[in-house]
Amino acid sequence: MIVPKNTFFRYKIFFAIVSLNLIFVTTMALFNFYKDSLRLQRAKKQELIALENKVQDTYHYILTRHSELSQKEQFLELMKDRIFEISDVNHVTISIYDFKGNLLASSRHEKEPLETSVLERLEKTKKRVIEESVQEKKGITQYHSYNYLMAENKAIAIFEVSNLGTSSSLFVHFKLLAKQYFLAIIILFILSGYAAWFISKSLTQKIDAISKKLSKTNVEYLDTPIDYSDEDEIKPLVDSYNTMLGKLQEQTHQLAKTEREEAWREMARQVAHEINNPLTPLKLSVQNFQRKYKADDPDNDEKIKNLTQVVVHQIDIIYSIAKSFSDFAKMPISNDTLIDVVKTVKYSVDIFPEHIIEFYSNVDELYYKIDGIYLTRIITNIVKNGIQSIQHNDKKVRVEIKNKPDKFTISIEDNGSGIPEEHLDRVFEHKFTTKSSGMGLGLSMVKKIVEDYHGKIWFETEVDVGTTFYIEFIK
Repeated sequence: MIVPKNTFFRYKIFFAIVSLNLIFVTTMALFNFYKDSLRLQRAKKQELIALENKVQDTYHYILTRHSELSQKEQFLELMKDRIFEISDVNHVTISIYDFKGNLLASSRHEKEPLETSVLERLEKTKKRVIEESVQEKKGITQYHSYNYLMAENKAIAIFEVSNLGTSSSLFVHFKLLAKQYFLAIIILFILSGYAAWFISKSLTQKIDAISKKLSKTNVEYLDTPIDYSDEDEIKPLVDSYNTMLGKLQEQTHQLAKTEREEAWREMARQVAHEINNPLTPLKLSVQNFQRKYKADDPDNDEKIKNLTQVVVHQIDIIYSIAKSFSDFAKMPISNDTLIDVVKTVKYSVDIFPEHIIEFYSNVDELYYKIDGIYLTRIITNIVKNGIQSIQHNDKKVRVEIKNKPDKFTISIEDNGSGIPEEHLDRVFEHKFTTKSSGMGLGLSMVKKIVEDYHGKIWFETEVDVGTTFYIEFIK
């Protein structure tokens, strides 16, 4: 069976619980088998001792009835004649041996002498000796009791009493127990399977819910901790995550503050540098005019006119720098709402001359969660750059929206001069610009906005043919 990757942990829990239950039940069954086998062995031995005592009583009874038998040999002859009768009545096998282990009489077919080990134990202990043997063909265990046959408190022979090894032996009992435990194991296996599946499913559902929450963790969701009320082993994990979330939120705010301060410091340095560029020629022009000015010079009007033109031009440059800085500083805090992208982009390009702009979309409506002002700035910035890159009079900028199942793309194509190869790697670089005015903040700002929404921006260009910018957002 192929286990799905996302449920592998569930299956591991399930199989672990079922396997442990199966091992436990099997172990208990084996233990009970062993305990029952010992009990049956004791029962068989006790039964055999009782039979032996019964046989002993039978012989004593015969001895009493035949008191005329004064000789040991006469009594043994009588026992030989009655051995089959006593054996059948008591359902046992009886054998009689002399003190050297030689067989004198037996109710079974085999005529084997007494084993030396048994004879030695009898001589040593002077007590009953119980042995067991297994019939290999039938798989039946037989128990043998060896003791002295007494007459007038004297041992006259050794006799053996053994069970007949019928089908009502230990094997049959084991077979019955096996059937009972097999049924119990099957029932417990099914019950444990249902219990294991329920436990594993309930546990992994909690983990899956937490996993989905964790997968959404980013700067946008730092203020949404996991709500978990169960007091179990998962609770400390959730509490740790929520604590980490609070720390991340605090660190994110601190980082954002630091980045803003650094951005403003960098901007201040850049603005100071940019403003210093036009101030230097302005200062030199005024100083030069002051040095060459003469009250009676007939060219004073022309000199003042030239000075005025230089001053106005440099002031225009400073104004352009101030305006770019103002535009950058006016970036609002994002207010993401579900907007119609088609409608917003169309409104953004409507401010440009109608004969330049061409707008297309393969859908009438396309909703996406984004700040409408940010999207407008992205479109207007790239369109304006495209128009400014066109040096001829037949200016065309084509804006197109292509919607796909999992994403959408906005392309902005111009028929301008294209981007030279040496500038390709610096297009989105902060402070980079090829224009005589401006601070190079436009495309770097656009790229940052797009990437903040986990989108992508790239371009394709060909010199003297044009450039196409592509902006892609994942739904």
